[in-house]
Amino acid sequence: MSACAIVMSAWLERDAGAGDAVAAVAACLRTKLADLAPVRRIVACSGGLDSSVLLVVLARWHALEGWPPPRALHVDHGLQRDSVSWAAATEALCRSLDVACDVHRLEVERTDAGLEADARRARYAAFAAQVADGSTLLLAHHRDDQAETLLLRLLRGSGPAGLAAMPARRRLGSGWLQRPLLDLDRRVLLAAADELKLEVCEDPSNASLEQDRNYLRHAILPLLERRWPGYRQTLARAAALCGEQKAALAILLGPAPAELPVNSLDGPLEVAAVRLRNWLAAAGVPAPSRRRLAEILRQKDARADAGVCVELGPWQVRRFAGALFVVPVARPEPPAGAMTWRPPEPLVMAHGCLAAEPVAGAGLKQVAGPIEVRFRCGGERLRPAGRVGSRTLKDLFQEAAVPSWERAGVPLIFVAGELVAIAGLYVAAGWQAAPDEAGWRLIWTPSEP
Repeated sequence: MSACAIVMSAWLERDAGAGDAVAAVAACLRTKLADLAPVRRIVACSGGLDSSVLLVVLARWHALEGWPPPRALHVDHGLQRDSVSWAAATEALCRSLDVACDVHRLEVERTDAGLEADARRARYAAFAAQVADGSTLLLAHHRDDQAETLLLRLLRGSGPAGLAAMPARRRLGSGWLQRPLLDLDRRVLLAAADELKLEVCEDPSNASLEQDRNYLRHAILPLLERRWPGYRQTLARAAALCGEQKAALAILLGPAPAELPVNSLDGPLEVAAVRLRNWLAAAGVPAPSRRRLAEILRQKDARADAGVCVELGPWQVRRFAGALFVVPVARPEPPAGAMTWRPPEPLVMAHGCLAAEPVAGAGLKQVAGPIEVRFRCGGERLRPAGRVGSRTLKDLFQEAAVPSWERAGVPLIFVAGELVAIAGLYVAAGWQAAPDEAGWRLIWTPSEP
């Protein structure tokens, strides 16, 4: 028996509030967290039964080992009238365990995805913001939750990646998210809460059959259990097998590139669809419908000058120079009017930052007068240094492989009303610094989507 197991067994023997269910939870944590540094554990605690059991057993384990206590993170969505009291109850539980508790109150932005999806998105964004390098956020999802997730995704027509349901461990922000209780049925956590005599918060919305998950939990799964009492284990095994396929496929496809070459989608349609889904997922785009996926595959072979654009919610898939790009629909617009710029001070705008690096004998020659920054209006021309004849901005952007949707935001540099440079790309003839002159290397950095 390991030293950790001996310590936990001793606790279970001498603690009057511990029993078989608490022992099962403790054993599960010992196994699942064996390789996880104890100093960087954070428990997402709603104040409900599952997360309270996880927090109490973990905190007592830490105390017995002499480790620093874990942290707790409580997210208040502000969607229930009792949410303030749930936060207070969570803080009280944490004080009794000598555990630091961070409470974050959110304003959930509503979208067409529905309140449940919007709340989940906001919650996980808050989670990601709180997980520092090397830290792991622990969630109390159990085998019943996994079975529900698998069935919900099956009813929505998900493929193997979706049917893998909730991963036991994945990246989150700059740290990790882990679900150490996925091998336990909820009945074990119910019994553990009873053994520990925990008073927990109960969300009344969990009883509403309006939400799909609640309907499945209260109306469908009891029927399944009567016929197939082992359905939790079999569905968890199915999710695990789908997860293995998902992982194997990711290895076979290799790392997803930032821009997907169109010719990588040549060949069998089934392979192209899988590669496209994998690329979209890596870019953070939710799985598209089969119809939208087919539309992307259809448009990828449109003529070269066609404006290929397929919208996927807040994202667009666009084509340029033989590759597909994922572009956010909502992008910051460049300023409408001209702006005065005094390099080397950076010019920070909503859609990017224009900087100037002093160099000798290169770049735009430094001038004493004011520099004006404008943006494309149409009809502008420029003769690059060392070239014969002026060219339109469209021609120059095409030559420099600037995607069409980015061109309107590229800063144009004017001196005394004359276009003298395109930031980061070209300097006009007569305006490039001579070998004995000081110049500016213009650096344009668009904002991250």
